[in-house]
Amino acid sequence: MTTQYTAVLPMRSQLRLFLIAAGVIAVDQLSKWQVRGRMAIGDTVEIHPWLRDVFDLAHTTNTGAAFGMFKSGSTLLTVLALLVSGAIVYYNRTLAAEQVWVRTALGLQLGGAIGNMLDRLYQGYVTDFLHLHYWPVFNVADAAISIGVVILIMVMRGETKPARTLPAPAVAEPGSNPD
Repeated sequence: MTTQYTAVLPMRSQLRLFLIAAGVIAVDQLSKWQVRGRMAIGDTVEIHPWLRDVFDLAHTTNTGAAFGMFKSGSTLLTVLALLVSGAIVYYNRTLAAEQVWVRTALGLQLGGAIGNMLDRLYQGYVTDFLHLHYWPVFNVADAAISIGVVILIMVMRGETKPARTLPAPAVAEPGSNPD
């Protein structure tokens, strides 16, 4: 391997986090922009008749964290999002190139944190609109953060499982009869 190649490989692997985060931010902000432009706060739109009892779009605002937790904590949540984002970017630099799933999870979390932080900074609240019935209304950023957490848990569980070992095959002593 050449020195030039080994220097580029870590940068390429680190780039994954930022590309995923940028994708999440773009989809999150575009979807919220569409909802704010097409639905008044409080409006609900049925997606399809067969989803009527399960899922719809419901334009709501949220001054708290994901799923409506920590109401009126906008300033604290903005500061927390900045700190978490900085920690994720720093941690990304320490990861080995083969830790693709960890980078993917952190990219989802970073994109979600920044997406909701942008809402708080520019509007003072977060736009939520995805409504799975019997679950609080959420948005793309919330979903990305949650999926990132699930991936991290799965990766950590995989790392802590003891390796499965097979019993060693029986070896017959020289000159002994196995029967």
